[in-house]
Amino acid sequence: MRVPPLASGAGAGLLALALLAPMTGKALGDLAAARAARAQLVQAAALPERRAPIVADGLALAAPDPAAARAAMMARLQRLARAGGVLVEETNGIEAPDGLAALRVRVSGAEKAVLALADAFEREQPLMRFRRWSIEPVADGVRLAAEAVAVQ
Repeated sequence: MRVPPLASGAGAGLLALALLAPMTGKALGDLAAARAARAQLVQAAALPERRAPIVADGLALAAPDPAAARAAMMARLQRLARAGGVLVEETNGIEAPDGLAALRVRVSGAEKAVLALADAFEREQPLMRFRRWSIEPVADGVRLAAEAVAVQ
């Protein structure tokens, strides 16, 4: 008896299906895992951004807006300058990323007094730092030009 070509083709197809089934199942499992991971990423991206604090509690200025933060920075600078006999030549607000306040500062005086002012400015609480600064000699002392930043 002769086997019809259709039957031998169907048999070969079933044999190939049996041999390829484990690999197909693994590929479908990997696809399902990738889709689940993508769905989690899409869900996480849809959540509102959580703002992690830049500094520890108590170190920020707790100012309601950048203008109030710059005013607090100017007040500290003026107080320290009066106490140390340093001349404040310039204080201007400058652009800063969200959550920060920045101030351009230029002071001059005796070298020891200017350095003491810079040290006290950075050591007091709440936290304020000079981001960029330079010191240059002037008549009867030095001039400190700096950009001060603080977390509002």
